[in-house]
Amino acid sequence: MVTVHAENVGKAYRLYRRPIDSLKELFSAREYSETLWAVRDVTVEVARGDSLGVVGDNGAGKSTLLRLLAGAMQPTVGRVQRTGRTASLLTLGGGFHPDLSGTENVRIGCAVIGLSPAETNTLLPAILEFAELGAFIDRPVRTYSSGMYLRLAFSVATAIEPDVLIVDEHLSVGDQHFRLKCKRKIMSLREAGCTIVLCSHDTHAITEICDRSLWLREGRPAMLAETLNTLKAYEEYVRLRDGAPGASKAQEPAGARREHPTENYLCDAVLGGDCVGGEIATGGRLELTVIASLTERAHADGVNVGVVIIRNDGVWACGASTRNDGYGGQLHPLGDDRYGVTFVVDDLPLLSGQFSFLVALHDLNSPHLYHYWPSVAPFRVRFAGSERGVARIDHQWAAPRTSGTLRSAVAPNR
Repeated sequence: MVTVHAENVGKAYRLYRRPIDSLKELFSAREYSETLWAVRDVTVEVARGDSLGVVGDNGAGKSTLLRLLAGAMQPTVGRVQRTGRTASLLTLGGGFHPDLSGTENVRIGCAVIGLSPAETNTLLPAILEFAELGAFIDRPVRTYSSGMYLRLAFSVATAIEPDVLIVDEHLSVGDQHFRLKCKRKIMSLREAGCTIVLCSHDTHAITEICDRSLWLREGRPAMLAETLNTLKAYEEYVRLRDGAPGASKAQEPAGARREHPTENYLCDAVLGGDCVGGEIATGGRLELTVIASLTERAHADGVNVGVVIIRNDGVWACGASTRNDGYGGQLHPLGDDRYGVTFVVDDLPLLSGQFSFLVALHDLNSPHLYHYWPSVAPFRVRFAGSERGVARIDHQWAAPRTSGTLRSAVAPNR
């Protein structure tokens, strides 16, 4: 069942050079305005339980599209349909009265989304507990920080177990603890059948939460496909636009990588096995030991370590994670709040080239990213043979089958 459907949706604004021009246009046949299309020609469907990510540059029309999908504004052309109860988090603090307390604003917010006073009283304790605002819950919201606004708004929006949840780029304003709670809540809603539409610059969250993603470019859809394919195309566009050569991805300074952005962070990534002096032969044993500093709570909840082997021209040769490989979320204790795990490739199939690792540290139960290093542990692969490409694939040559059983794979016009 489709819960969100947009067909040929567009939103246009009329721009005037001077305020008086709108009045002059009203009483004359002459136009004094120009038309700006914030969104145009967007058609998308999201089924129950599916999730859609929206990515693009600032000003690409992402927030406008989310407002159209949520019903916060009407399209200039096209139509939008939604099925079921919709909750949205579009403007941080939108709908809150600055002089009322957090509790009073919760009651107003529940009434706006259609809850009766009795239903609000039932949900109120859970909402206040999730928001974790303490004594601030009884203070005017004009005294709140942006992160506290997020706590209150997100708690109200998700309390009703909506059929559709639409979230604009606001999770980044929260602290690490609450951002983790939000992402876990989004994942639990998705598993319960809620349709998710998420706009974010956090590509890791988009990858983990969203089945498909829409890339908006200057208000128009540039690509709608599986999330990994969309993000790859968008990131390549950004790289080419900014003139960054893919063949020479700059290494981050070691000092920059050693900064501690959160309580849980990567400490080191050490090459081992047959890799000596940063070189290894094809077929050798490659090891990468990843060491992280974790709080007791993060270690108990479990973490997910992901690694990607990337060639120096930007080609992803291999990606793996402890969660996807069924290794479990508990890393091995090394003392002093440090924990580690070793990624092992017994028979390295890579052919000659220069490679490095991307290493990421995630929460095990949500897409929340604690820390990542985009380019660490560089190594060179030596291969004595004449094969070319990324990896050596075991193969053999054989006599063809009888011609009657062969099916051509060559296009007819070749």
